Amino acid sequence: MNYSDDAIFLLKGLKGAEDLEKLPVHPYDSEDLLQTLIMKHPALLAGDQINPDKPIRWLFIKREAGIPDGDQESDRWSVDHLFLDQNSIPTFVETKRSSDTRIRRNIIGQMLDYAANAQRYWPAGNIRAMATAQYGNEEAVNSAVEDLLRPDSVEDVPTVINNYWDKVNDNLRNGYVRLLFVADRMPGELRRIIEFLNEQMTKVEVLGIEIAQYVSSDFTALVPRVIGQTEAIRQRRAGGTVQHTTKQEFLNKCPEELREFFTGAFSKSEELGMHIYWGTKGFSLRSQDSKGNPVTLFYGFPPGVYGKDSAVVQGYVGYISDAKYMNQVRDRFLAILGTTQQGNYTINLDLNTNTIDDANKLLQVAWDINKELQRRDTSEDI
Repeated sequence: MNYSDDAIFLLKGLKGAEDLEKLPVHPYDSEDLLQTLIMKHPALLAGDQINPDKPIRWLFIKREAGIPDGDQESDRWSVDHLFLDQNSIPTFVETKRSSDTRIRRNIIGQMLDYAANAQRYWPAGNIRAMATAQYGNEEAVNSAVEDLLRPDSVEDVPTVINNYWDKVNDNLRNGYVRLLFVADRMPGELRRIIEFLNEQMTKVEVLGIEIAQYVSSDFTALVPRVIGQTEAIRQRRAGGTVQHTTKQEFLNKCPEELREFFTGAFSKSEELGMHIYWGTKGFSLRSQDSKGNPVTLFYGFPPGVYGKDSAVVQGYVGYISDAKYMNQVRDRFLAILGTTQQGNYTINLDLNTNTIDDANKLLQVAWDINKELQRRDTSEDI
C-alpha cells in the first residue's frame, strides 16, 4: 500500500444509524508542528506499546536541549526533546517528517552523537537544572516528579525525589539511555537500522515511533506505533537488572596506591553518619539537612569512567537548596588546588598519587558541610 493510500475510518452516529467517514493520511505541515504536539502530549510517545506490562510514563524536561562536545565547551548540538521516565531513564527524542531526506542514515549518527556527548560532558545535576528551569522553580519540578512516580508514602516523598535524581545521574553516566526516532512515516531503511541497534545494544534502547496523522474536514486523528520493539527484546530487557558495584569491586578497579584514600573515606564518612550509595561504577556520599532531606556532597569513580587514566573525585552542590549557601560551598570546593568546575554543581579533581592531599581537602569540605547541614536551618547563612 502506498503512503498516500493509507487511511482510517471513523464510525459516526447512533447505533443502527452509523455513517462511516474515511480519514486519509495527511503529512504534517511542518516539523515544528510535530515537535510541539510531542511536547504538549507526551502520551504520543506510546509508553504503553514500549512496555505493555509496565507502561512508560513521561516527564518532559526540555525542547532543544543543548549538548557540548568537550569540557567547558559551548553547545554544539541540540536534541529536539529530552524526557525522563518513571525509571529514571534519560530519553532523547529526534523528530523528522518523512519528506526530510535526513531521516535516513544521517539521523542515526546524529542521535548517537547526542547520547555519547551528553553522557560524557553533561555534569551531574544538569538534567535536574534543566527541569527546574522548564518548570519555573524547584517546588514545581518536585511536584511533577511526584506525579510521575506516584509514591505510596507521602512522608517519604523528599527522599524518593532525591533518589530519583541520583538514579538519573547514574543512568546517564553509565549509558543507560533511550533513543527515540519519531516521524509520520518511518522509511524501511531506517526501520531495519533501528531494529538491528535495539537488538544488539544492551544498555541503550533504540526505538522508532511513527505518529501518522489522519485528517478530515472535522477531525484529526494521531495514531502512534512503535518500531523496533519485539516481545523477545522486551522480555530480555525486563529480565535484566542494573548491577550496582560493591565496595570491593570498586577498590579492585583502583590502583593500590589509591585504595587507602578510599577506604579511609568510607570509614570516616560512616562514622560521621553519612550514607554511601553505590552506583553502577562509582559511589556517592550523602548527608541530610536539618529537615531530613538527603543531600549528596561527594562522588568517587575509578579510572576509566571519564575516559581518563586517573580516578575522579567530585564535590557536588546541586542538592543544597539555599542558593547563597550553595555558592559558598562551591567556592570552598573550588579553593582547593587542582579542582575544576564542570557545569553549575560539580567540582572535579583527577585523583592520582600527586593529588591525594588535595582529594583529602575536598573530602574534608564534604565532611564539614555534612556537619553544618545537620545543625543548620536551611534559611540561615553560614
